[in-house]
Amino acid sequence: MINLKRYLREISFIFCFLLGITSVFSQTNQNFKTLKGEIVNDSINTSGIHLINKTSGSKTITNIEGEFEIGVKKSDTLIISSVQIIPRVLIIDENIYGQKYIKVYVEEFINELTNVDVKSHNLSGNIMNDMQNSNVKIPINFDDVGIPGFKGERQEKIVSQKSLILSTLFLPISGGLDIEALYKHLSGYYKSLKNTRAWSKQNLVAVNIIEFYGVNFFTNSYSLKEEEVYEFVLGGIENSSIQNDFKSSDHGLVIEAFDKFYKSINE
Repeated sequence: MINLKRYLREISFIFCFLLGITSVFSQTNQNFKTLKGEIVNDSINTSGIHLINKTSGSKTITNIEGEFEIGVKKSDTLIISSVQIIPRVLIIDENIYGQKYIKVYVEEFINELTNVDVKSHNLSGNIMNDMQNSNVKIPINFDDVGIPGFKGERQEKIVSQKSLILSTLFLPISGGLDIEALYKHLSGYYKSLKNTRAWSKQNLVAVNIIEFYGVNFFTNSYSLKEEEVYEFVLGGIENSSIQNDFKSSDHGLVIEAFDKFYKSINE
C-alpha cells in the first residue's frame, strides 16, 4: 500500500530541487551581458586599448573610434591598459552593470627621458638628399593614396555548377568550357574546399566565443580542464544554433545551448 504522505513529500522535494536548478540557470543567463562603451581622452588616439576581464579571462580591444564590447557579470574586474595610458581598474558594480553604454575616462601616460644622445650617422641635414642616400625603398600601396583595397590572402574562387552549365550552353559566346572547374566539381575538390572553409569559420567563432566569455567561465561552469574548453565550444557550435545566437548577442540562448550540450555529452 502506498504511503500517501511520504509520496507527496518526495514529489515536493523533487519539485523544489528542479525549481532551484532552473532558478540558478536562469540567474546565470540573466546576469551575463554585453557591456558596451567608449574609452575617452582628448589628447591621444584611443584605438587599440586593451580591456581584460580579470574575473572571467575574456578580453577585447577598442576599435578606431575607441569603442568596445566585452562580456561581463556583476562584480567582475576590468583592467584597461595600453602603452599610452595609465592603467585603470574598473569594478562592474550595480550602477555600471545597469547602463547600456558607458564612457571611461583615462589619463595619458607620459614617459620622460632624461638624456638623449643624437648621432648624425652621416646625415647632411638635407632631408631629400638623406632620403635618397638611405637606400630604403618603401613601396606605395592603396593606403598611401586613400583607396580602399583588400589586405588579406585571396581565396580560390569556387565556380558554381550553374556557371558551368551556362558556359556549356553558350560555348561560342562564353569563349570555351572551363575544364579545370569541371574536373574539380566531378572529383569532389570543390565540395571538400567548401567544407574546409565552413570548418574554418566555426573555428574562428569558437575562438571569439572563448575570448568573449573567458576560459574561467567554461572551466567553472562545466567542470572542464583548460585544454578541453576549445573542443567543448566547437562541439557546442556544431550541434546547436550557438554560432548565430552569439552573432546576434543572444547570450541567454548561447548559455542555454551550452548547458544542453554539456548535459547531452554527460548522460
